[in-house]
Amino acid sequence: MNFEYFIAKRIISEKETGKKISRPIITIAIIGIVLGLAVMILSVAIVTGFKTEIRNKMIGFGSHIQIINYDSNNSYETQPINKNQDFLPELKTIKGIRHYQVFAIKAGMMKTKEAVQVVVLKGVGQDFDWSFFEANLIDGEVISLHDTALSNDIVISNFIAKLLQLKVGDKVTMYFAQSPPRARRFTISGIYETGLEELDRVFALVDIQHIQRLNDWDENQVSGFEILIDNFGQIDAYKSEVTEVAGYEFFEDGSRLKIQSIKDKYPQIFAWLNIQDTNVWIILGLMVIVAGFNMVSGLLIIILERTRMI
Repeated sequence: MNFEYFIAKRIISEKETGKKISRPIITIAIIGIVLGLAVMILSVAIVTGFKTEIRNKMIGFGSHIQIINYDSNNSYETQPINKNQDFLPELKTIKGIRHYQVFAIKAGMMKTKEAVQVVVLKGVGQDFDWSFFEANLIDGEVISLHDTALSNDIVISNFIAKLLQLKVGDKVTMYFAQSPPRARRFTISGIYETGLEELDRVFALVDIQHIQRLNDWDENQVSGFEILIDNFGQIDAYKSEVTEVAGYEFFEDGSRLKIQSIKDKYPQIFAWLNIQDTNVWIILGLMVIVAGFNMVSGLLIIILERTRMI
C-alpha cells in the first residue's frame, strides 16, 4: 500500500473523539471545491453553447462566406454578378467546402390593413440548402422551386407574421421603391422562428426569379454566392483560399469580386460574442480562488490538529 495513502486514510478515518473536530470542516471544504468545479464546468458549457447557437443562426441567414460584387456596399441594393463563373469548378475542389449556392436580395415594404413592415427579400434558387430553415419552421412548409414556373410563395418569420397578423395561406403585397415603383403579391407558405430577433424581423425568402425581374436582371445575374464550410474554426483560412481562387480576377468592365466571411458581415455581433469569453475567464478566476482558499484552509486545519503527530 502507498505510504502517503495509508497515512491519509488513517487520518480521515480516525475515530478518537478528540480528532473529529476537523471532519465537518474538511467536508465543507470538499463540498466547496466540488461546487466550484461544477460552476466552472457549467459556465464554460453554457457560454460555449450560447455562442455556438448564435453563430449557427447567423450562418443560417448568411452562410460562412459570401462572394459578391466588390462595389456592393452595406445596403440591400446590390450590384449583380454572373452566376456562371470560371472559378466554380476549382471552388468545388477545396476540401472542407460542403456546399455553395446563389442568392439575391432586395428590400421592400410589406403592407397589410393592420400594419406596415420593411422586409428584405432573399431570393433563393433550387440549389439552396433549406436545412436551417426547415429546422426552425414552426408552421407550413418551405418553398418548392422549379426552373420552368415562377413560385409566388414566401417564407416569413414569426415576428413578421405576428406584427402583420398573417398566417400560412394568407396573401400579402410587397411594394418596392424604384423607378417605376413596383409591387408583388405573395402567398405565405411557411413561417419560421429562430429566436434571433435582429434578423427574424428583417428576412423573408422567395424565389430568386422575383428579385431578378424586379431588378431587371437576366436569369444569369445574381447578388452573389454563399459558401458553407465544415469547420467554423478555420473560417479565416477558408476565406483566404476562396480569395486565392476568386478574389483576384478582374472582369472586362474593370470590376472584381469581394470575398467576405460572416464575421466581416456582422462584426458587431461576433465582437459581442467574443466578449462572452471574458465573462468565462472572470468566473473561472473567481472559482479557482474560492477552491484554492477551501483547499488551503482545509489543509491548515488538519495540520494544526495533527501538529503533535507531525
